[in-house]
Amino acid sequence: MAVVQGALEAKNLPSAASHPEDVGLYQRLVESVSDYAIYMLTCDGTVTSWNLGAERVKGYRAEEIVGRNFELFYTAEDRALNKPQRTLSIASKDGRFEDKAWRVRKNGDLFRAHVIVDAIYDDDGGLTGFAKITRDISEEWEKERQLIESERRFRMLVSGVTDYAIYMLSLDGHISSWNAGAERFKNYSEEEVLGRHFSMFYTQEDRTNEKPDRALKTALESGRFEDEGWRVRKDGRAFWAHVIIDLIRDEQGRPAGFAKITRDMSDRREAELRLKNLSRSNQELEQFVQIASHDLREPLRKILSFSGLLAAETQGQLSEEGKLYLSSISSATQRMQALLGSLLSLSRVTTHGQAFAACDLNSVLSDVLSDLALLIQEKGARCEIHNLPTIEADGAQMRQLFQNLIGNSLKYARDDVEPRITVRELATNQASIATIAVSDNGIGFDPQYVDRIFGVFQRLHTRDAYEGAGIGLSVCQRICQRHKGDIGANAKLGVGANFTVSLPREQRKTVE
Repeated sequence: MAVVQGALEAKNLPSAASHPEDVGLYQRLVESVSDYAIYMLTCDGTVTSWNLGAERVKGYRAEEIVGRNFELFYTAEDRALNKPQRTLSIASKDGRFEDKAWRVRKNGDLFRAHVIVDAIYDDDGGLTGFAKITRDISEEWEKERQLIESERRFRMLVSGVTDYAIYMLSLDGHISSWNAGAERFKNYSEEEVLGRHFSMFYTQEDRTNEKPDRALKTALESGRFEDEGWRVRKDGRAFWAHVIIDLIRDEQGRPAGFAKITRDMSDRREAELRLKNLSRSNQELEQFVQIASHDLREPLRKILSFSGLLAAETQGQLSEEGKLYLSSISSATQRMQALLGSLLSLSRVTTHGQAFAACDLNSVLSDVLSDLALLIQEKGARCEIHNLPTIEADGAQMRQLFQNLIGNSLKYARDDVEPRITVRELATNQASIATIAVSDNGIGFDPQYVDRIFGVFQRLHTRDAYEGAGIGLSVCQRICQRHKGDIGANAKLGVGANFTVSLPREQRKTVE
């Protein structure tokens, strides 16, 4: 609008008598402008001239509008509020009136207009009328409105987020905004923090080491700062935080401030520490088992060997009570050997596993049945293996898993029926998970003990009735966990048991 305003800079228009060539040039300039509606008004608002831009913007031809009052460009609401007359009153008093408001075209459509009304005076300083310039800014206004609405929605979104502390900082680190997540994490209300320096959330040690200033300096130089560390709540309690500081620039690309996002990671850190401690405990357990196995294996072999020699050399000389003692020594030693072997197997599930690869479970079960062939024949059992899938797994551990489960079914078979064991894949709504059921018609167990059976050394029967260390199902559970899967069970006492193994068909990341 600068060109047009320059043409109207002198409100005292030149007279035709003194400078007719200037007036003609001015008139041609105004009439040719098509991007602005430029027209003259009398003191009461009657239109006296009309340019090409006015016709384009308003929709009226010159002959349709000249001689009519300019108030017909206003909305009915504005006319009812007497805005056209107040516009001229302000322009006559101050020499100028400027506004952005709705105006009406000839066809009744509304458009957003930027309006300037300049008072025109004669050589004696008397008001002779007004020069009015109107520009259609509907497109700009709509973009601005959308931007404002977008910013409003963004502010609402940010202010409503409770899982992250999101707030703005000035270039020197003073807080200029505060959301609900920030209040929840840090326990300060907005009124308590606005205008204060964000270093208030750092520990005394970090402030002494100028860590807040270094964080802003890094963000200013590289555009971003990211860190994890201790932060302090209002009550003085520390929490572990993941922090991101992003540099914000203005429209000219100059640094304007920082956006700071903080997430409370205390729970995750605690879980990681627990896993780390658990891993350390597992390593210590494995070391203990290995040492115990190494140091006890030879003494146990000697006990068994000497027990056998003693039994052979004293054959017919020992009393029945002596024979019972010798038998107990031998049985206890064998159980100790089996226990050490089971503990070693349990500790090695996660530390000595093989890499995952394509594993045909049909082939796995074929090997398992071959290994258990003598026991199956001895029990007179019938094993049915239905078509099983190929999954990504540790083949050796899959054999151990299903050998333990089928071995359990054989161990806890009923004497009054033919043992029947079925292994099949179940149909589920999870395409990425293979669910395998191992079912039997054995002695089963009371469902109230279902959470107990996967514990280490947990037995539902006496050792005299059923041998074993009570570790086999724990091994099964650890194998499933290593494969990011799960194992569950259900049973009915005296009817049978059903174990359900759920394993991913593909492993997204190999776990060693």
